[in-house]
Amino acid sequence: MHLKRWLSGLILAPSLILFILYSPSWLFLLFILSLTLLGLREFFALSLPGVSTGERTVGMLLGLLLPFSLYSRDPRCFIAALALASLLLLILALFPEKEFSIRVDHVSKYLLGLLYVPFLLAYFILMHKMDRGKAWILFTLVAVYFGDTTAFYVGRAWGKKKLAPQISPGKTVEGGLGAVGGSIAGSLFFKFLFFPQVTTLHALALGLGVGVIGQLGDLFESLIKRSAQVKDSGMLIPGHGGLLDRIDSVLFAAPFVYYYAWVAGLG
Repeated sequence: MHLKRWLSGLILAPSLILFILYSPSWLFLLFILSLTLLGLREFFALSLPGVSTGERTVGMLLGLLLPFSLYSRDPRCFIAALALASLLLLILALFPEKEFSIRVDHVSKYLLGLLYVPFLLAYFILMHKMDRGKAWILFTLVAVYFGDTTAFYVGRAWGKKKLAPQISPGKTVEGGLGAVGGSIAGSLFFKFLFFPQVTTLHALALGLGVGVIGQLGDLFESLIKRSAQVKDSGMLIPGHGGLLDRIDSVLFAAPFVYYYAWVAGLG
């Protein structure tokens, strides 16, 4: 399992870095749209296992509206896409011949999927539009995955006190502290080697924030899997599980990094 994790990372990481650095905006948008489809497919398989493929497909296609709308420079397009997708899902819930409680449950999960996957992934479109957007995307990924890797090995070596035993029995406080330390180390590593525009103080603050909020994203995805009684969200990436297993921390970290960079004037 460990070998598969490292092999997958060594193959995917360089390809992803080169893609982020050199892909034009339209191709990067297609990449985010692809991730949106894959992420929503996994989410709906976990949360709505009894729903037909056709119904899930409608939810997935509506999810594409959010990142796609950000290709426009007019922010009203994103609000319009969010309103349209939400309203259509709410209206469609009025017509199936199902019990009322089931209809409400289904539409609630469709809306949750809309906010969880495409809405949060859309922040990478916003990052990509920033003056130093490609650097910020890589910064986010480095901080998150340094934290994830450190949490895994620190937790295995020294983890004793459970962090959230009901949601994720394998996670420990020691591993959580390792994640924060790893994210700070990743932030400083990226800052000193590739991103001198970011001060050491900002790198420390960003690393701390990513280390904390990234773990919350990890726990939220664990909550979804726990409710579905599965170990992984899928089998897309050997040694890692599904797509959501790989981007759960990233989904929560992206808005934090984007708004920090925007408010601090670092874009």
